[in-house]
Amino acid sequence: MRSFAYFADAPIAVPYARLPQLTVNAQQNRSGANLAFAGEFVDFSHPTSLNAQRLVLNPSASYPLLSDAAFYLTPKLGLHSTYYAMGANNPAALPNASRTLPILSVDSGIAFERDWNLLGNDFIHTLEPRAFYVYVPFRDQAQLPNFDSAQADFSFTQMFTENRFFGSDRVGDANQVTLAITSRLLEQQNGVERLRVALGERFSFSDPQVNLVTPATSSNRSDILLAVSGQVTNAWTLDSEFQFDPNQSHTQRYNIAARYRPEATKVLNLGYRFQRNTLRLVDISAQWPLAGRWHAVGRWNYSFEDNRILEAIAGLEYNQSCWALRLVAQSFTVGTQQTNTGFFVQLELNDLVKVGSDPLDLLKKSVPGYVKLNAGPADKPSQVLR
Repeated sequence: MRSFAYFADAPIAVPYARLPQLTVNAQQNRSGANLAFAGEFVDFSHPTSLNAQRLVLNPSASYPLLSDAAFYLTPKLGLHSTYYAMGANNPAALPNASRTLPILSVDSGIAFERDWNLLGNDFIHTLEPRAFYVYVPFRDQAQLPNFDSAQADFSFTQMFTENRFFGSDRVGDANQVTLAITSRLLEQQNGVERLRVALGERFSFSDPQVNLVTPATSSNRSDILLAVSGQVTNAWTLDSEFQFDPNQSHTQRYNIAARYRPEATKVLNLGYRFQRNTLRLVDISAQWPLAGRWHAVGRWNYSFEDNRILEAIAGLEYNQSCWALRLVAQSFTVGTQQTNTGFFVQLELNDLVKVGSDPLDLLKKSVPGYVKLNAGPADKPSQVLR
């Protein structure tokens, strides 16, 4: 049993201490083969839960059979070995344990491209099919401890990985192939990606048996992913992803984000996220000039599922040639019926001293594209492409 801290009527598990944690990573190319090694030693310590030492050894070798601008075919063979030495707080008397699994994958794809004149503009249009196969045999891991593994969210990044879990305590069995196709529209003059569309799905030849979350259905088909993104105009960018469950014939989740940034210190972010029966969230943030040397900055993050504001930020900034003033208020949810409110007031003399509480980290994190008004040349973002 783990220790819990209670905050805002919600129990929060006390995390494990990792004392020490040592990691080693190496990579080398020999005769065209890519040799890699990842190793880790961790001593997991906790006042009430099981303590243990874990050693992970993960060597791998990949060799490109085809590798040029249009075709690639790369098989990879790896070995994932994990060793546990059990320590204190072990009422079930779990013995020391180990697990060694081979991991085989094959990554392949083709890239077609053509010149395309569209609406008077010259583009490069690409079509890029990809196939990724993974085989990992089944090993019963129910008796192994779980210190840091969790089921990874299904996404385009996760589709092309060998393990469906984060961490090293679980290695998922697999006999599956992922099929995807990507199409891009690139400006010939400067290479700007005006549009990118990707579609992908995973097919399993056997049902996965190692799970941390009970699957909703048993099927050899994964959800279908569709992503659409790009710098649509010089000022507008789009980023979206849709996940459709073909087994239940409904949309599982999607997120849509758009950004309008005509120039530095002018940015408007619009976003909406949906997850079936869990999440309906709108997120709006901006930095915009008002009158004179005054700028406004803010964020509104609202959950329709909970009918409440999760985070709200409102602020004013004044920028003079050698000093800047920032006034920022923040309110955010920390529990079911509880919110915290904070105020930031800061006076900054350029390159000399800052007086007051600093809101810059908050603004950079909460308002994507935020620019510090009195930033030096090294801190200024690159100019918007014209």
